[in-house]
Amino acid sequence: MDTHHVAALVFALMALPSFVFARWLAGGRLPLAGDSGMTVRDKALLDSRLARLMRMIGLAMLATALGVGLWGDDERRLAMVVVVMVLAVNGLAAACIWVVASARRQARGGRG
Repeated sequence: MDTHHVAALVFALMALPSFVFARWLAGGRLPLAGDSGMTVRDKALLDSRLARLMRMIGLAMLATALGVGLWGDDERRLAMVVVVMVLAVNGLAAACIWVVASARRQARGGRG
């Protein structure tokens, strides 16, 4: 087994927590502070949006694992896979922050 295959396996394993967290969110188990001001409907919408984003992060990590496994011996392709993964995962993480901030703004009575 080549080292890039081991790296691909590590990337695939690193994707698992995002799927577990997405399942946890889809089950409606997002902990909120008592004074969050969110209704049950707002909380369910936030859970759904975050679960979708977490599944997308997991898929980006699995796609990275596939790319590393297939093209790990080609440095140029490997660099492109890593750059795309970093951009995708960080963009999705920023989207998670945006969704939570928007939900907090709406719960406080602002426009979001």
